[in-house]
Amino acid sequence: MPAHFILHQLMEPISTKHPVRVYTVDLLRFIAAFSVVLYHYTFRGYYADNLNPVVYPALESVCKYGYLGVNLFFIISGYVILMSAYKKSLPQFLVSRISRLYPAYWVACTLTFLVVWFFAPSKNTAAWSYYYDLSLPKYLVNLTMLQRFAGVVNVDGVYWTLGVELSFYALISVLIFHKLFDQLIPILIGWLAITAILGPDSTSPFSLLLFPKYSPFFIAGMLFYLLQTRFATPWKLYTLLGLSLLLAMRSIVRESEEYSQHFGQEFSPLVGLTLLFSFYIVFWLIVHGRLALTSYSWLAMAGALTYPLYLLHHNIGFILFYRLSTSVNKYLLLVFLIGIMLFGAYLIHTLVEKKFGPMLGQTLSRRLHSIARVRHI
Repeated sequence: MPAHFILHQLMEPISTKHPVRVYTVDLLRFIAAFSVVLYHYTFRGYYADNLNPVVYPALESVCKYGYLGVNLFFIISGYVILMSAYKKSLPQFLVSRISRLYPAYWVACTLTFLVVWFFAPSKNTAAWSYYYDLSLPKYLVNLTMLQRFAGVVNVDGVYWTLGVELSFYALISVLIFHKLFDQLIPILIGWLAITAILGPDSTSPFSLLLFPKYSPFFIAGMLFYLLQTRFATPWKLYTLLGLSLLLAMRSIVRESEEYSQHFGQEFSPLVGLTLLFSFYIVFWLIVHGRLALTSYSWLAMAGALTYPLYLLHHNIGFILFYRLSTSVNKYLLLVFLIGIMLFGAYLIHTLVEKKFGPMLGQTLSRRLHSIARVRHI
């Protein structure tokens, strides 16, 4: 790529305009995060990887499907990230993503590392889990958020999704840098075709960047945004949306098989597919303005808490279960821990994200403009 084009990208001012907030999406974010928390606390931790000594038989048959909150997250991400990236320069997009993701992540990663280091069960005990096998070098690599690509284990069990998100951001960055938004339809057709060919179980090197197991969900979110903005004729978008649904159904069925094998319990593909259809229906209602919730501005706070809640709840929560389960009623403990995680998420949002996110964004913007001016001179 010519140097003058890169300079032009760097010299573009950082936009101060923000996309219109869709409160329904904030609600969906919170539902997705909360369902994942319930899935981990009431099912996953007890039935796999020796994380939770507490079992919740009255809740597990329903809450075990909370893992599908991750799939909903990916649909939301496709919708929201395309919305936020549209008509932005590459520096604007990168600055917005870095300032949004990293401050809360650095704090949550550090807290998780310290809690695991000082309070996790000892390695030679029955309560130990490989999720607690951490070291200072692993922690330092995790601070980059690039551990998936470096082959380093995650400090926290939920961080695997961040690697998938970063791959998606890389693809969006390519679209921005090469000004390919006008070619989104053929690009999405190609991505769907590659997804269909590779399949959800692919171990191809391309899978690290194109993540075919989860790409149908991101593509669906992007298509819903294009449908909302009337980017192309409806029949084209609905055709691609139908194809994304078919591939998403394949992934859901495969996930049901994997989870049934992993946990030794049946995960009904019918339940997964029903929830998947509900995700599509809700997004269809959103993009057609039939589920706006415009008078519920407080949902913005619920949406804002989801990222720090997601980052905090896994390893720290399971260690608290281990330390407190013998002295507290298990249902009171569940409510208490969810409350603690929500409060911790609120603190990270108000004390870290709202303060240091803008500061980091401004610092990065000034640095990029300084580099661009020096090179221009």
